[in-house]
Amino acid sequence: MRRLLACLAAGVWMLAVPARGGTYPVRVPFAPSPVQIDAAGKLEFLNVERVDSANPYQNPQGKLRLHLTTDFTRQVRWVADLTGTAGGTPRDPHGAGVYDFSHVKQDISPSLEIGEAYVQIEASALDLRLGLQKFAWGKLDALQPNDLLNPQKFYDPLLEEEIDRKIGVPAIAPTVYLAPSPSPRLPTDVRLTAVWEPIYVPYYFPDQDERWYPPIARVPAESRVMGLNVRNQARLRNAPLPSRTIGNGSYGARLAGLWGGADFALYYFEGFDPGPELTAEATGFARFDPLNPQLFDIRSEVEIFPHFERIRAAGADFAYRLFDATLRIEGAYVFDRGYPRSIRDVVASEQIGAIDEALLLLGQEQEVPVTLNPVNVHRDAVEWGAGGDVFIGDTFVLVQANQTAILRNAVDLLVSDFETRFSLTVRRSFFDDRLKAELIGLYGMQGVYGMAHPRLTYSVNDYVDLRVGYIAIEGHATSIVGQYKRNDEGYVRARFLF
Repeated sequence: MRRLLACLAAGVWMLAVPARGGTYPVRVPFAPSPVQIDAAGKLEFLNVERVDSANPYQNPQGKLRLHLTTDFTRQVRWVADLTGTAGGTPRDPHGAGVYDFSHVKQDISPSLEIGEAYVQIEASALDLRLGLQKFAWGKLDALQPNDLLNPQKFYDPLLEEEIDRKIGVPAIAPTVYLAPSPSPRLPTDVRLTAVWEPIYVPYYFPDQDERWYPPIARVPAESRVMGLNVRNQARLRNAPLPSRTIGNGSYGARLAGLWGGADFALYYFEGFDPGPELTAEATGFARFDPLNPQLFDIRSEVEIFPHFERIRAAGADFAYRLFDATLRIEGAYVFDRGYPRSIRDVVASEQIGAIDEALLLLGQEQEVPVTLNPVNVHRDAVEWGAGGDVFIGDTFVLVQANQTAILRNAVDLLVSDFETRFSLTVRRSFFDDRLKAELIGLYGMQGVYGMAHPRLTYSVNDYVDLRVGYIAIEGHATSIVGQYKRNDEGYVRARFLF
């Protein structure tokens, strides 16, 4: 409770801060006119209170984000985005540092992240961006099948906003605007965007002692294997990234336009899967123990580490305005994607090799070969979704359905062969839009899981708002969302925009 009051007090303190963003002229040598710098940002304080005391503790968090846009000329622009974070989900940070592009596990606090840093060159028929970028492809509200260019941070997947979860990637991204067609039957405003990411940038994943590390990737302290009791020790470690050569680059293309009142786009992607993929290896050890009913002790050291695989995907989307509603549909065919099994179940079904009885009698601990089944299986899949939003009076309602259809699969996975999820967002404002009430919901049919996220946001003025919310999660412990059912939490956030 004291931490909640402290966070609220921080929000009240910010009321007295007169800072705000703006445009500032700066004289640059050799430039014919002053350079215009547009500065904006946000300062946030977040405090999370866990409901289950057995769950990992989450520290109070402060976050400062600064977004700069510099117009050197009418055709040349520099965009930069920096975020500094202190506290939050890391339980045992290694100290202050800057997020790099070489490690999946990075326990840093305080941290600095360079979100974007690119040059934009505009011409009459060409828009070229060079540098660190974030992309937003797809038209669905969430779970966009064609949004594959940016990996994400999985430290706080429910409270962190989508733009903050994405990791900027070095890329060259030209957009060509095609000449208008003389025929009214052909698409208009057609543009082609190509993206080349020359190096692979990994996702960021929480450590085992953090709040949002997946429970289904936790190794049980003891398991019964082949009639033997095995004590397990596990750790998450980093793994070498794919070599940074031209052949390991990622590529994307989008052709978009308007046709018959519909906003459409076609997509193609080839590169490393931006989603998380973990795998595991185990080593066994046996030692003679006359006090043990099985006459020897067996322990297993399990190493969990990230795995990197390339995929291909081709997809499309369109949006159409019908009466007062906006309808959207999006889908992609994904080739050879890795879909995970439960690491806990994989370890529980490990195969232990032969034990040397002579070494046992000598009292020496010996290494025993251990074989694990594959954690991930690679399958083709169709991922698609459809949804729409409308205002019913003063209430905004958004409904969406997503489905993943995994083809030619006969292995039990964390997701069903036909995983169907429904999401709902209901939002209404009161008191001249100062108070906003929202309900965000998610329901999965096959895993029988659900998530409810009610929240209230009060805007003190145009620059300061306070938010209070609660997240409730239910479902089977072996489902992709239900595994977090002990992560129910209440939270308060104070934000200052400038």
